[in-house]
Amino acid sequence: MTEMLEDAEALHTALAETQAALEQAQTRVAALALEADFRAAAHAAGLRPGAVAEALAMASESVAVDGTGQPVALETGGPADLAAWLAGQREAHAGWWPDSSGGGAEGAGAVLAGGITLTRDQARDPARYRAAREASTRTGLPLAILG
Repeated sequence: MTEMLEDAEALHTALAETQAALEQAQTRVAALALEADFRAAAHAAGLRPGAVAEALAMASESVAVDGTGQPVALETGGPADLAAWLAGQREAHAGWWPDSSGGGAEGAGAVLAGGITLTRDQARDPARYRAAREASTRTGLPLAILG
């Protein structure tokens, strides 16, 4: 009889450990789902790659993932629009987005003769140069520094 009780206790312990591991795995999967959705929204919103981690940390304080993998607002429990959340952060966290390179400008500099160009003065600005280099890499167009 004692042996059966010991076996039952061992099974209960194993079940509790398995349930804890399952809950931990589900929490990790939910966090990864939120991160993937957020990174897609951040990319679509044009967030600087270096700002995504900080923005994700802030978003995770107010947004979670439900049982079906959809983002939900923690405050209301309703669906969360990550793009709208990012748009709402634009004023408070302007540094998350690359500097504007002018009205109607394409990428980080003007696309001229099939490439992305910067003046020497523009290229001295590290943020503008990085944005131009990223645009060049993303589009496959050559990056040229003029004069």
